[in-house]
Amino acid sequence: MHDHNFDFEAVTPDMWIANENEWREKLLKLPNWYQIPLINCNASHNFSDNNLVRFRGMIQDMHNPEFYFEQFEVYNTATKEVKVKSGKFRDTANVMENEKINYTENYKGAQRQTIIAVSMPGLNDWAQEIEDKQNVLPHLEQQPNTSKRLSQSNIKLKRSFEDNEEDSEAMDVVENGTGVKEMKISDETVDPGKVVSREHLLNFPLPDVPSKSCIVKIYSDHDNLKLNEMIEVVGFLSVDPILSGEFSEKNPLGPELETEAETMTHHPPPSLVPRVHAVYVKKLEHCNPLVKEDMDQAAVLKEASVAREHLLKALTELLLGDQLAAEYLICHLIACVYLRQDTMSLGQFCLNLSNLPTDTCPHYGKQLYDIIRQFVTKSYYLPLTIENMNTMALLPKKDYECNRLTSGVLQLSKHTHLILDETKMQQGTLDATGVNNIAALGNMIQNQKVEYDFKYYKMDFESDIPVLILSEGKSLLPSDYHVPLRPEESSLKIFAAIVEAASYYLKEDIMNIIRTYLTSLKLVKYTISEDLKFVEDDFIEMRRTSDPQHPVSADELHRLLVLARLVSLSRGFDTLHKDCWDVARHMEKERAQRLNKNTV
Repeated sequence: MHDHNFDFEAVTPDMWIANENEWREKLLKLPNWYQIPLINCNASHNFSDNNLVRFRGMIQDMHNPEFYFEQFEVYNTATKEVKVKSGKFRDTANVMENEKINYTENYKGAQRQTIIAVSMPGLNDWAQEIEDKQNVLPHLEQQPNTSKRLSQSNIKLKRSFEDNEEDSEAMDVVENGTGVKEMKISDETVDPGKVVSREHLLNFPLPDVPSKSCIVKIYSDHDNLKLNEMIEVVGFLSVDPILSGEFSEKNPLGPELETEAETMTHHPPPSLVPRVHAVYVKKLEHCNPLVKEDMDQAAVLKEASVAREHLLKALTELLLGDQLAAEYLICHLIACVYLRQDTMSLGQFCLNLSNLPTDTCPHYGKQLYDIIRQFVTKSYYLPLTIENMNTMALLPKKDYECNRLTSGVLQLSKHTHLILDETKMQQGTLDATGVNNIAALGNMIQNQKVEYDFKYYKMDFESDIPVLILSEGKSLLPSDYHVPLRPEESSLKIFAAIVEAASYYLKEDIMNIIRTYLTSLKLVKYTISEDLKFVEDDFIEMRRTSDPQHPVSADELHRLLVLARLVSLSRGFDTLHKDCWDVARHMEKERAQRLNKNTV
């Protein structure tokens, strides 16, 4: 049988260009892509220029189209031979020592789109560990590293396809812990035109979270890509140190409009930010390594009740014996926006759990989050302290000096769970930044949109970020469902033991069942049955028996339908049954009673 993997290990840009359709067809027929190295999980210094690699991440920014030489002619001064070469899938001209580029004959210019991708913001450790296990290729340790990339004696790599030579000894290099030579990068921002910090170049949304960045160059089908989408890219790696902005020449095809700061920002050292010339870009619906692309919906629904029982048991214990709060939390964890209609985002489920026992358990919010992040694929914990609100950059902002989008905490891919811990807020004053940040959180919660600041104007980008608010009293932020906790006294006294017991109960196999369940239910196709007379009848009865001063509104019906949908999905049904409708009605009735008793 023909070994496709061997083909992909040996393929070069020129081979791909010669038979693009055939190579693409082979790629799409691969049973899995694990043998194509994933640079998220393998050290970059173990790759060579022009290796076929993969990168998985979120689109963080999109730059202007880039000019390149799709075709150009070279003349060998020694042999008098004339050849036509291609600059596609490359950043440098692949010309021999005695070859000169002819700019007048057989020349063809083209454009390619450049996007900046970062590894999935908020990807939790368990998911990263599974992804590493699936994708680490030990044999790559034997491959040439970056210090060998300039040692090709018979090839002169020319920047921007220009007919000149530069002394590569001008590079200021340092050795990292593995002995690999890399471009020297200052730890502090001094003059963005001269030296820039690692943080500035990497530009990650979440502070203090390890991540990777990649410049992806796309040759076709780039019009349907959007900011913040999750993608997996297959393409040819370009990691020659000569590509760093500190040493790059101006592109002869492009206008000289770049500032020095922009050049340094857009051309970081490839040892830090590699380039990948895409041959295929696949959009991802999720990034849970336990859930296959060809998900079997029937199997997911069949196994849902078992997973739900495990999760309900664990969450009820962690919520101090409060089963109602656990039921709402399960619905929150599987919720997502399933339809956008005018200004409404149908399916959002912001949950506010209040009455947290901070007197007896001062770090309860963080301890609860530490368990939740073991279940969900992506998440971020944000304590709503005065200092955080006054100093953190939540909204992405356009930097015109460097001509790039500077990321913010709320620039996240869909289904990233954001946990806001309001119990950490102490007395203090919110300054203008703090007020704007609180407003930004409220806007995202209510509309599932994040406002990007382009200085001269602002633009809303759609999001799908489940928000869980933990508070003592009712949150100062809006929410769709507010549930005051009713902790059992006995549970409060032994909370430390409960956390330990939960960790013991939640073995890896049970955890994986729950992890698969939470992701899969977001992907299930849910249908509305035509026979919903029981909903209509109940709504009429609710309006008839409601307080005339506070009649039941259409918003309450909508909230009840969203909850009933999630109750159904959580129990393994892909359509609404009367039993699940009744459960949802009972949950909302009990929640209303708690709110009316002012137990907040």
